[in-house]
Parts: sequence; C-alpha cells; structure tokens
Amino acid sequence: MKNIDSKKRLDFLSTVKSIEAQKIINSYQVEIEKEFVNLEDACGRILADDFFSPEDFPYFDRSLVDGYAILSKNSQGASETNPVMLYKKGNVKVGEVPEVSVREGECVYLSTGALIPEGADSVIMQEYAREAGTIVEVLRPVYRGENVMKKGEDIKKGELLFRRGRRISPFDAGTFAALGVTRIAVFRRPVVGVLSTGDEIILPGEKATHGKVRDINRYVIMSLFNRLGGIVKDSGIAKDDIDEVIAKLYLLKDSDLLIISGGSSKGERDLIVEAVKRVGGKILFHGVNIKPGKPFFYASVWGKPLFGLPGHPLSCAIILHRFVLPLFLKIVGCENQRPRKVLGELTNNVPSSYGVEEYVNVKVRNDGKRVLVDPLFAKSAAISVFSISSGYIVVDEAREGFEEGEEVEVFLYEL
Repeated sequence: MKNIDSKKRLDFLSTVKSIEAQKIINSYQVEIEKEFVNLEDACGRILADDFFSPEDFPYFDRSLVDGYAILSKNSQGASETNPVMLYKKGNVKVGEVPEVSVREGECVYLSTGALIPEGADSVIMQEYAREAGTIVEVLRPVYRGENVMKKGEDIKKGELLFRRGRRISPFDAGTFAALGVTRIAVFRRPVVGVLSTGDEIILPGEKATHGKVRDINRYVIMSLFNRLGGIVKDSGIAKDDIDEVIAKLYLLKDSDLLIISGGSSKGERDLIVEAVKRVGGKILFHGVNIKPGKPFFYASVWGKPLFGLPGHPLSCAIILHRFVLPLFLKIVGCENQRPRKVLGELTNNVPSSYGVEEYVNVKVRNDGKRVLVDPLFAKSAAISVFSISSGYIVVDEAREGFEEGEEVEVFLYEL
C-alpha cells in the first residue's frame, strides 16, 4: 500500500448492528432547497409544498355523453312503445357557450363535454332517443343529474390534492394542466458524488487482462440515482494512492451525498478511511454485523454524508438499497417513499449463520395461486443474479435461516 504508514493504520470501530447503523444514518439533518419548474419539466420531480386546487374542476356543468339536455321530469314514463316527444331548440358543441335554455317540453343536442344549458338537469344518451326534424322522441326515463358532471364534482377549489414529498407522475402533470398550473414548487435535485477505487479497476471499454476488473459498481450507482432524480457527479476511478483519493474527494466536495465504492474492507486497502479523516471527515461507524456487506462504513465529511461501499458488486448493491437509498430519498425530499415489499412462500431452505443478519437475493413469481420466492444463492462477487433478482430477504441474526414453505417478506429492488 502506498503513502500510508502501517503504524498509523486505523483502530477500527467494532461492528454495529444494522438497526444502530440505520439510526446513525437517519440522524442526518436534511435541509432541502426548493425551486420552481415549468409544468413540462415537472414529471419525476418531488413536490416541495402541499398542493391545493386553485379552482373547481370541471369549471362548469358538462355532459358526459353525446345526447340531449332535458328536464328529467319530462322523461317520466318514457319507453320505446310510448316515447316522450320534445322540441329540439338547437345544438351545443364542446367549447361553445349555449345561447339557448331548456324549458318544459324542450331539449338541446350536446356533444360529449359540452356545457349544460340553463334549465336542463340531465342528459339522455342519443342511443335512447330518436330525432325527426325538430322533434326528439325520448325512449326511456332519466334521473336528475344523469350523464352530467357538475361544476367542482371532480375537484373542489381549495381541496388538498397532493402532499409535499410526492414524486410527480405524468398523470399528476395532467391534473396541474387541467387546473391551469404552469409553475410548480419542487425540491432541488441533490448532487450525488460517485467515486470508484482500486488499482485493479478499469473502465468498461478497456480490455480485462488478468487481475483487472471492469468497473461495475459506479455504473449501478450512477444509473440508480439518475433514475431517481439525482444529479450524478462522477469523479471516476482512483488508484490505491491516498493523495489521489484525496484529490478525487475534493472534486466531490459540493455534492449533497458522496458514495465511494471499493477499499472499505478491514485490510490493507483501508486508505479511503484515512483519506476521509485527512480531509476533515469523521467516521461514524465502520463495519456492520451483516452479510454480505459487513465492511461498509459511513462518515460525515464537509457536513455531508459519505458511504464507503464494498467492492464486490452484490455486496455493494445490497448496501446501496438497504442503507443508502433511504437517506437519498430523505435528501431528495421523498422521505415518505419506501422500497416496496411483498410476502411470499419460500421454495427452498435458506441456511444462515446465527448471530449475523444475512441478506439473500430472491426471485419472486406467481404460480396463479401463490406468490413464490426462489432463493438465489450467489457469492458477493457474482453479477449474474443482478438481472434476475426481484429483491432480497433478510434473515434475522437470531435465526439460523428459513425453511422451505415459510412465509417471508421480500424487499423489492423496484420502487
């Protein structure tokens, strides 16, 4: 190992339980700035304020069908053999303001969505009416309000529609548009600083000669946080040189969250921890009583949270989902969002070591009757399970595994 005296090697903290690690991570105080974006840029962003409707929707009484606006009492007793005759006064299309009203014995033809003329209280579908010149035969009775959406029936002015912290969907954008809202208050997108370390790590486009490994973790991390609304700041790959690691860390100084992959095991490659300390950081824990991922650490540097993730891809992915993701959702302003869970029946035994909280990747499927959970046993350096895993199960440290047929809780990778 370069540039670090073995005598100065850190006396690492004892491992902590996962619940203790989570408490330490959750204690990070988040202050999120908000900004305003245009409606067309709002999808996927996190709402910064509770949203109350500025107006009624619909804005007027309107027809839900193509048909005739009538007084419902005029249709009483109507049938195909004994139709009610009404005088047609005119037509109203969508977007037009009616210039006629409806009185006893009268009707007006409406297109779907057209404004209900004054006096009318219902609409008879055109399938239940026959038109002959200015006379319309009503073939069945309608009740008051039938086929009519009243003003404010869907959304009332002042109604709370969306809570702060909601991720805006395409359908939410449609609601904003319907209500005339074109500028929306959202939380600023946090910057996630990402760094890989290791002499053996090379870029995906490079030839993997003996002893070299293509960088996997950095692309998993960047892809995840890009998809979840972060702004990724990529510091690339640092060799096992403390000065280079420090230089790369300084490139990420303005990030809201820092993630370093590799070099977090309690061995000769722990210069990352020393680098964090040299830039003024504080190690809050190093090592968690879990498997895989035991050697990961959590620190505070420049007042920002920093995670040191294991180099093995499977371990990195587990820690990323279990510990990093909840804090990111808090920073992004989406604290109310949680990874999805599902219950299912194990299709095989899952052995585990007593005294260690263990994570096992699984595949979830449905046989038409039950939700089945297939364990995917793989070593922490494996990558083949990435694309077939639905999520993972957690074996509590007080257990020695699960048996086939047991009901287990699966933490899904999808949000």
